[in-house]
Amino acid sequence: MINNRLYYVHCMSSVHIGTGQGVGIIDMPMIREKVTEWPYLPGSSMKGVHRVFFKSGIHKQPEKWLNSAFGKPSNKGTNFNSDDGIESDDGNAGALVMSDAKILAFPVASRYGTFAYVTCPLVLKRFRRDTVAAGVDMPEFDWAALESVVNSGVVMLHTDSKLDKNNEVFVDEFTSGAVKDEAFAKWTDWLAGQIFVKDELSETMLKERMLLVSDEAFQYFVSMCSEVVPRIRIGLETGSVEPGALWNEEYLPVESILYGVIWSDGISAKTLENRGLLDIFPEEAFLQIGGNATVGKGRIRCRYVKGGA
Repeated sequence: MINNRLYYVHCMSSVHIGTGQGVGIIDMPMIREKVTEWPYLPGSSMKGVHRVFFKSGIHKQPEKWLNSAFGKPSNKGTNFNSDDGIESDDGNAGALVMSDAKILAFPVASRYGTFAYVTCPLVLKRFRRDTVAAGVDMPEFDWAALESVVNSGVVMLHTDSKLDKNNEVFVDEFTSGAVKDEAFAKWTDWLAGQIFVKDELSETMLKERMLLVSDEAFQYFVSMCSEVVPRIRIGLETGSVEPGALWNEEYLPVESILYGVIWSDGISAKTLENRGLLDIFPEEAFLQIGGNATVGKGRIRCRYVKGGA
């Protein structure tokens, strides 16, 4: 029995998981890793929306399974046994553990091909570590050769890429030379097959638009090319903007691709549920995460891959 999965997140709309009030020009920034300043989706948020997913619909699970997988709140302080004077507690931690969803490909506007799925060697190295942990076989790279190309100021493309013209790409405000690489194409084909098993259109889009840049260029794109949306609040009586009700929200752009790991820890004896919790997961799920669901934000597609794939 395989007790872990690699999961992918494909953003079908912009996603906002915030950190509260910002101190700069963005009033409500999205959450970012402290060390890299790259955007991510917290594991706690991912676990919460999965609990909601399994509470209804065709994948609805019994309460006993939900408590085993996602935990049961403690009732300590409210359940006092007067017979023996002992305070009982039937709460338990969930057996399923979901890591944060880390960025794998960040969408950036492109003159050719409309937009590019941008990634970098550091992203791929971190991804490689997690594929090993999940038991997923990722195609190997010659890391030294890979970094030598992108650090020379040239970007790397799939052999069937639509992002270049005359071996040049124009991404955001920048232009660069480009090379089409067989090893990178092989990896991109593998990744597209992992994420979009039954979606040939999206699979082709990823192959045609994957772009490898240097770590420094990637840092710029994820820092400066996020989606910032101005919002206002209209007064019900006046029909105009309320005083002070103008603010900016930062979003992870639509088409962003992230990944994480799910695994199953020991099952609490209180739940008496079997260990096959991950066997219940479908091949993919469509979820809503983060804020502003009523204005179409936070729609994501999750794909779950077993080890050995």
